[in-house]
Amino acid sequence: MPVAIRPYRDEDREAVAKLWLDSWRSTGLSVARLATEAGNYDRIGRELAAGWQAHLAWDGDQLVGFLALKPMSGCLDQLFVSPEAQGRGIGRLLLDLAKDRLPRGLWLRTAEDNHRACRFYERTGFRRSEQQTHPSLGHRTIIYRWP
Repeated sequence: MPVAIRPYRDEDREAVAKLWLDSWRSTGLSVARLATEAGNYDRIGRELAAGWQAHLAWDGDQLVGFLALKPMSGCLDQLFVSPEAQGRGIGRLLLDLAKDRLPRGLWLRTAEDNHRACRFYERTGFRRSEQQTHPSLGHRTIIYRWP
């Protein structure tokens, strides 16, 4: 069965909060240990109210990925794939959707030490821009831009 991408629905919130936490923690970054499922759940509500556009990737009845865009600022704010589904092209499907939704260009922030994510973005046409300290978590990040 092919992976299906569809817009976020309110009933998805708990599953998204869990997938987000599992995927973020799978990076092995120390900053990821600060996250909680409850914190993600709360943030999803705040971000949606502030204009997030979220899309989910489903493999049958299993949530395998999610994408959150901030169209007003051209930001790809979140892109996560469940650890079990990584390496299957789901991230690329979601990234292609982001490029379709923001055809004039987009930017994203990723942890400097998340080498797997950095390689992924570079392979998919993003270019490194500036380095910054994360505004709320304090770790070093890289800003990527497309095109």
